[in-house]
Amino acid sequence: MRGSLSPLVATYGTVPYTDIDPTPLAASAYVLMFGMMFGDVGHGLLVLCAAAGLYFGRPRWLGRFRRAWPFAAGAGLASVLFGLLYGEFFGPTGVVPVLWLEPLAHPVPLLLAAVGAGALLLGAAYLLGIVNRWREGGVRVALYSSAGIAGAAVFLGFGLAFAGWYSGLGDLVVAGGLVAAVGLALAFAGFLAEAGGGAGGILQAAMQIVDVVVRLAANLASFARLAAFGLTHTAIGAIVWTGATALWPGHPVGAAAVFVVGNALALTIEGLVVGIQALRLEYYELFSRLFQVEGRPFRPWRLPPTSGEAMSCPSGSDEACTP
Repeated sequence: MRGSLSPLVATYGTVPYTDIDPTPLAASAYVLMFGMMFGDVGHGLLVLCAAAGLYFGRPRWLGRFRRAWPFAAGAGLASVLFGLLYGEFFGPTGVVPVLWLEPLAHPVPLLLAAVGAGALLLGAAYLLGIVNRWREGGVRVALYSSAGIAGAAVFLGFGLAFAGWYSGLGDLVVAGGLVAAVGLALAFAGFLAEAGGGAGGILQAAMQIVDVVVRLAANLASFARLAAFGLTHTAIGAIVWTGATALWPGHPVGAAAVFVVGNALALTIEGLVVGIQALRLEYYELFSRLFQVEGRPFRPWRLPPTSGEAMSCPSGSDEACTP
């Protein structure tokens, strides 16, 4: 199964030999984000059926995509779980109860949950980044890198300051500000060393510090799309269900057609969009902290045959062939 998941990371880059292979964690994050944006029990079950078709190669033309079955299975299972949390089964049909919240009725809690999930994923990416920087260049690289301890300190400091502001704890705000300031100072020193010092190096390092802060805020805000696309998927389901129920009293055939066609469009178009968005969050928000250098794919060396070399075996002989 691990080999089936490897294209998720290999498409972005080759993991260096010294780094931790993030494939299992990246795959878990991908299906989690997919499910949050595509939460519907009915649609998730259909995705699971598609995963079964990929695994067994039925229909036959799906055999070429068999390696993708773990992604489809994970995405379908996550969609089912979030569909149960949202109370969605081919839309707000009432077939399953709402275990957590209705997205359209409570968009703000869903938005906060999406940003919170993004903060947890970013924190995990920083932890892996620290380990990778340490393995790549030792303690100094890990300490001064914006994708290592310095960047993690900025992220943690801002998080503590926000938590202190939200809860009204002034001491926590001060502590968070100090942690963030230490992280910025470490990152500035690292950027200055890379720039070679001097007035030009100071200016370059200062601009890179601004970029670190702005990019961190933008990365965290990007996870709001987990809620935005979750709301979009729920809204499409609600529109389809409303249209079908409105037609049902006088035109049951038309209501069934609206229900089937609407859900088919939601499954295909929204599923494609959500899959791309989850991949975008992986690459831009998470992998940018894991990859600082890139490795080379391992290809075993083998001696190529010469042009005049031929193999011949006597017909029906069990002896080894000789050139």
